[in-house]
Amino acid sequence: MQTTQTPPVNSNFIRSMIRIANPEWTAEQIDAEVQRKLAEMANPESDDHCEFCSS
Repeated sequence: MQTTQTPPVNSNFIRSMIRIANPEWTAEQIDAEVQRKLAEMANPESDDHCEFCSS
């Protein structure tokens, strides 16, 4: 039986997606959103789905 592992989170990818979606944001705003997304994704009790991985 083969198991599927979740690939490691790439913060540069998340940063790029946020920058594309919000071109008017400052670097500080983008950094804050990256940290928020990483914390959200690290919370195993969160019911939110990952908007970057379609899960």
